[in-house]
Amino acid sequence: MENNYDLKKEFKKPWIQISILFIILHFINSFILLPSMNPLKHPMAFFLISSSAMILTFLIVFLYPKFTKHRDSEQFSDNNLIPYRKICASVFPVLNFLSLFVMLQYSKAIYFNPLNIALLISAISHLTVGATFTKLTPNRLIGLKFPWLLSNETAWKKTHRISAYIWIAFGLIGIAVGLGLQVNEYMVLASFLPTIISLIISLFLSHRYQNIDC
Repeated sequence: MENNYDLKKEFKKPWIQISILFIILHFINSFILLPSMNPLKHPMAFFLISSSAMILTFLIVFLYPKFTKHRDSEQFSDNNLIPYRKICASVFPVLNFLSLFVMLQYSKAIYFNPLNIALLISAISHLTVGATFTKLTPNRLIGLKFPWLLSNETAWKKTHRISAYIWIAFGLIGIAVGLGLQVNEYMVLASFLPTIISLIISLFLSHRYQNIDC
């Protein structure tokens, strides 16, 4: 199957335009707020690190479907590229808002608990990923990319279907907690639990179904 991912055509798609828009907004926000970030010892270092992270992330998600060694496989069909574009487009608003919240916090422009915001953003991301897992078919483009899953289609499907409910549940719980309670760092760290649980499930199911797809 010939790869239909054209770099020039991708620049005309909304997901690229949204991504670039939020990267530009990050530069504008930094230009406005960095001078007032007095409590931060090295505001320019924060700007360089956050900007570099956004730009590098953009280049990776933009170029990966074109240059991965699996680019010509059926897994890179339009059906899989559509959710990939949606997820990638959602990454840059999240990165932009996280950076903005940090700058607002240090500039004293507003007062809020950044941990509540971090948990809410993480919870929304969990909901998005969980909803995607419910309809995802085996591919190397998006999803859980554990090596033992990529070689076992049955385990891949079952892991993603089970993980979908877990990620959605954590997303809903995270939103409820973020809106209703004072969040601490342990609550934010708990947002990594769905990934750890999915890892454990994938190992169990991969071992269980290791002979089915052979």
